[in-house]
Amino acid sequence: MSFFPSDWEDEDFEENYDSFQGDVDGLVSDFESKSRDTFTARELIELFRYYSSQIPDSPDHFHSEKYARMVIEIGIQKFPYIPIFTLHMVEWLMRENKYRKAHKYLEQATAYTPFEPSLMMMKSILLSHEGARKLAFDTLNSTIEIIGDDDALLEDFLDMVLHYEQYDLAEPIAKKAIKVDADIIPILEKYLSKTEESHIIEMLIPAIEAQIDKDPYMAEAWFVLGSAQMALSDYEKALTAQDYAVIINDNFADAWHALAECHYELQHFQIVIDIYENLIIKFPKKSLEPIDGLYAWSLHEVGNSIKSREVYKQILKRSPNDAECWYSLGLTLQHENQFNIAIAYLEKAYQLDPTEADYGIVLAAAYFGDNQTEKWQNLYEEISDAFPFEPELWLDWGVALYETGQTEKALNITETALENNPHSIHLLYRLSALCYLSGNHDLSLMVLEKALEFDSDEYHTLFIFAPELKKSVKIMALITKFIQSKTKNE
Repeated sequence: MSFFPSDWEDEDFEENYDSFQGDVDGLVSDFESKSRDTFTARELIELFRYYSSQIPDSPDHFHSEKYARMVIEIGIQKFPYIPIFTLHMVEWLMRENKYRKAHKYLEQATAYTPFEPSLMMMKSILLSHEGARKLAFDTLNSTIEIIGDDDALLEDFLDMVLHYEQYDLAEPIAKKAIKVDADIIPILEKYLSKTEESHIIEMLIPAIEAQIDKDPYMAEAWFVLGSAQMALSDYEKALTAQDYAVIINDNFADAWHALAECHYELQHFQIVIDIYENLIIKFPKKSLEPIDGLYAWSLHEVGNSIKSREVYKQILKRSPNDAECWYSLGLTLQHENQFNIAIAYLEKAYQLDPTEADYGIVLAAAYFGDNQTEKWQNLYEEISDAFPFEPELWLDWGVALYETGQTEKALNITETALENNPHSIHLLYRLSALCYLSGNHDLSLMVLEKALEFDSDEYHTLFIFAPELKKSVKIMALITKFIQSKTKNE
């Protein structure tokens, strides 16, 4: 996607050059039929925007791509003193890794406008893109020096380097922007919301922290910092940041929502309930909809499952296709062994979203709990094909088989599970248990030794599945040996 058409309004461009007055379809027709010899700069920009917007989706994208490039080339030839055409060309060539050609276009444009900041900024991005880091930063520093205290340009250029994913260049621009009171937090927030890549998030955090250092009472900056830390699953740090945000601005609803989510992830369920019930007094109930689910599950976790289910049912009235809500409602019932009631809700969740592994796994467990043998057998077969890399599925299936007297089959599916999930320590302990229960004690001890070598802290899972194994002298001796060895090394 092009940065300039979507993010720059070209206001100065429209003031200095003829603005486009006609309809775009007519302009395109004139251009493709060659019924006109000349086009204004503004018309060429409209043509480029038309063709470039169609490239991703057009069935004949080669046609659109050809004309888009043709328009840029005409613009550079006819209006070499207008940088926007060169910027688009360099953008295009950069995507194709044609760096030498891109530099040539920049040199030509710079001959007409030697100190044009946008051309200098694009050169820095181009150098960074091709790996010339020192030259990129030298050019960037020169650009920052030339634009001085122009906060609008600094905001545009921060947006620009992030758009082209040159994250290293963001920090010096952000620091200068902060000095001149530019508004960088919305820009950083925009790009944080677009990525789940932890290394990118970590590279953007220093710019947010620099803004906080400049203005520690900016609630929005604390909120964005907390959001970044939440994306990194560092909920302790995120909680502190969101707490500052709501202390600074008690009416900051999004920050309150994020604070509740942090407490939820840290399993502070009573605090989530307290936050929600305090917020419902000061905010419209509709504004709390994003955290209704957190509130409902927190109620269940503290033992108020009846109210929890009431909240879930209220959510389903407004969002009847919310698969997660159907699932959670069923899960509250399953936890109370009300399998026959839970099944209807779990079936609905699985029907709405069969791609969510947990929905199928929990539904199969509910069928087992309700003694619907044919249904759990068929469903485990189905979901094992769909989700072979989910250890929990195989563990639950093994329990169902073992408890219905099918120890050999449980052993077989556990072996299959380990083929798909060779690093699952729980499956390895399960295999050891099943080998012992099926009478193959020597193999059981061999597998147990391997499991203990990988992770001796998880040996208790052996006894959760088969408590009777605690009576085995050999098993207990082997576990004791590993525990003592680990304690000695520590």
